[in-house]
Amino acid sequence: MSFVRRAATAIVGTASAVALTIGLVPLATAEDAVAAAQAELTQLQTEAAQVERDLQTSKQEQVTAQRQYDVTTADLTDQQALVEQMRVQVGRVAVAAHQQSADLGAATLLFGADSEENFLSDMAVMQSVTAITDEQMVRLGSEQDRLVDLEAAQGDSLKKIQAEIDHQTELAAEYDGKVARAQLVVDRLSADQKSALEAAANQAIKDANLALLAGAEAEAASLLSRSGVTLPASGEKGVWPTSGPITSPFGYRVNPIGGYSELHDGVDIAPPCGTPVRAAWTGVVLSARVEGGWGNRIIVDSGTYKAAYNHLQTMAVAPGEVVQAGQIIASVGTTGYSTACHLHFSTWLNGQIVDPVGLF
Repeated sequence: MSFVRRAATAIVGTASAVALTIGLVPLATAEDAVAAAQAELTQLQTEAAQVERDLQTSKQEQVTAQRQYDVTTADLTDQQALVEQMRVQVGRVAVAAHQQSADLGAATLLFGADSEENFLSDMAVMQSVTAITDEQMVRLGSEQDRLVDLEAAQGDSLKKIQAEIDHQTELAAEYDGKVARAQLVVDRLSADQKSALEAAANQAIKDANLALLAGAEAEAASLLSRSGVTLPASGEKGVWPTSGPITSPFGYRVNPIGGYSELHDGVDIAPPCGTPVRAAWTGVVLSARVEGGWGNRIIVDSGTYKAAYNHLQTMAVAPGEVVQAGQIIASVGTTGYSTACHLHFSTWLNGQIVDPVGLF
């Protein structure tokens, strides 16, 4: 997952700073200060992630509104041309009808006709022209009504586009506010406390990964032994799980909420949502479920290797299922703490978290 990497440059007033501290009563110990800071930063990060998801949703809504505006504008242009063409046609028929009416008035027809048959024929022509004119006027009125509807729809699309732009401005300001609050939390810590905060955050990441793997490995080993599946040998290259660019590499990076260095325990690969995700190695599915900030998450045990596939849109396998290298097991999504479509792909080699890129 990624967040906008910018920090607040302005310092809020003293009253605001006091209001944003962990508490007005001094904390008893340095450990308490670190723990409280970590809890507040975690909450701010959760809130900031939600703001960014809202921002992405708003941008998608803007794109949808823009597409609707473009379609409506094209329809409106065609409708304007049609209505103008019909107006010209109706005008021509009306002029012709008026001229024929003047030339073939009832009295003229009655006294000028050289026979009863010619009189009836000329009357039929006048009635036909009048009927055509009336029919065209009705159709013209209908098309003009549709023209008015399209103009209204075009205006509604423009309002929707502007509303989403305004909403995005508000969300960006809200996000900046959370970054500023996080900076205040960190700034009030001593250098030693900041180091302790960073160490605690990274240990929490490692502990969470170990906890996910623990308990299921024995069952996985039993399933694999019964299945007769040949596991990949150490050093065997895997199948890259999906297409798309790597938008965030493995390694330490600055946490935008708090500004401390944290371990990014995988790579972020960013194809469109719905893109197939394939098993990197043959193995057994340890888990396939919602895992907090990871969203929909699948972990596959391949003996020497283990792999986690995070933020998935859909999951096509179940715990205990044996999968083959290259098999489609899921699709790319943006579930959990995610701000855009991507796969967060993590790998372990002999129980140690490692950079996936080096294994392929």
